Amino acid sequence: MTMALDLAFPWLLVLLPLAVLPLLPRRSDTLVFPSVAWLPVDRVGRWAGWLARGSGVLAIAAIVVGLAGPGRSQLQVVRTGSGAQILILMDRSQSMDEPMGSKGVESPRGESKNKVARASLTSFVAQRPNDRLAFMMFGSSPVLAMPFTYDHRVIEAAVAATAIGRGMPDTQLDRGMLAAIGQFEGRPSSGRRAIVLVSDGGARLDETVRRRIQAGLQRNRIALYFIYLRSSVYSPDLNATLPAGEVSAEAELHRYFLTLRTPYRLFQAEDAKAMMAAIAEINRQQNASTTFIEHLPRQDLSPYCFAVALFCAAVLMALRMFQVRSWA
Repeated sequence: MTMALDLAFPWLLVLLPLAVLPLLPRRSDTLVFPSVAWLPVDRVGRWAGWLARGSGVLAIAAIVVGLAGPGRSQLQVVRTGSGAQILILMDRSQSMDEPMGSKGVESPRGESKNKVARASLTSFVAQRPNDRLAFMMFGSSPVLAMPFTYDHRVIEAAVAATAIGRGMPDTQLDRGMLAAIGQFEGRPSSGRRAIVLVSDGGARLDETVRRRIQAGLQRNRIALYFIYLRSSVYSPDLNATLPAGEVSAEAELHRYFLTLRTPYRLFQAEDAKAMMAAIAEINRQQNASTTFIEHLPRQDLSPYCFAVALFCAAVLMALRMFQVRSWA
């Protein structure tokens, strides 16, 4: 761990000379008496006097330093564990609000694809305590909900927030993929990297976008997992052998992903159970030793200074109770 001590209000240290005030003699501390030469040496009283002065000096100094706001900034901790850098790229178009695995208009409505995806992704995040995760949505445009972080609570909150409102009217998967790859650019990597794409549709990508996606995945060594939420019996079955003449956007996207030079895996989910199985398989595959640097928030040390001042004040109060203030 690296630590840098700093002060929030360093100009308040000009008050530190006030700490010498308890060392100055005061007339109120003297007792009028003709002669004390015949009295024995009061060693206890002498030590009590020095303790009182020292406590006063320390109390004032601690208060001044506490007001200056001491703390540690730019804290960094190197963490090592079993995990990876994983970005969850979730489709947030209007079609994700439709029921999952519908078998026709006469079948009862089930859970929406968005709800099933939320539950499964929340479970996935909980099972990856050592990962650095990021969460991004895409529809008409990509939206980075949370950049790479070790704090999985904010990732879970970002996933849960997809339940609010309606989905976007369009599905620009090409822009979402390029934005997701951009999150890995320039970021040091010491373990596995992956993009988990969750969508119920496909896209027809032009040649320029295809080259950019392939180059980005290869340059950053990113594996791609495509969780395809099959909407209904009318949606193409990507697990089946795709004929060359299949013209659906989902089939075309799957065929393109198969040509990537980086690892690619398709998971087709028709219900919540299949979705959980896909998440469990990705969780099993993405287990490797990874090292990353965790940036911690600034630690405020002023409460410790005030605690020292309070202790010194308590000592002064105790000594005051035993102090002889009059010979009478």
